Amino acid sequence: MAWMKSLLLSFLFLVLIGESITLFVMKRESSRKKILAVMTTSSVTPTPSITPSPKPTPSPSPAPTLVPTPKPLATPKPTAKAGTPVPQPKFSSQQINEFIDRFAGQYGVDPNVIRHIAICESGFNPSARNYIYTGLFQFGPITWQNIRVKMNEDDNINLRLNAEDAVQTAAYAISIGDKAIWPHCYP
Repeated sequence: MAWMKSLLLSFLFLVLIGESITLFVMKRESSRKKILAVMTTSSVTPTPSITPSPKPTPSPSPAPTLVPTPKPLATPKPTAKAGTPVPQPKFSSQQINEFIDRFAGQYGVDPNVIRHIAICESGFNPSARNYIYTGLFQFGPITWQNIRVKMNEDDNINLRLNAEDAVQTAAYAISIGDKAIWPHCYP
């Protein structure tokens, strides 16, 4: 008897499932037919629609570039075209010796070597002239300009007569090994 109940329940189960599947298929078929009917009977005319015009997006502005402010290397000196004499300040022997000590320390050279060259070349006279050679260290115009460009300083040849500029230039030249400038006076 238990097997009959089991068989009966299985039968009922299959019948119910079958009906459910049939109903599902029928509903689906009906929906499909309705959609096709609507599509074929209605004329599809596009309705104008207002589309918003695209708004320009703001482009990012570039960040400002920071540029370091260069430190001035020296106080500006009076300049003029080459050949136009510029009056140079007069310095005492004591002031010139102070320049020698200061620039020898700055460029790491022996101050006595700088003094020796100044005495040998000009007799310690910042206004000394000999042919194209001028100043405390008797720099020629091209030599002066070449060294001053390397130093990133004003290369006006009239500055050879300025004792402070001349001492600084000589100390720099010695520090980079330009000893051949003074073939007879370099110790």
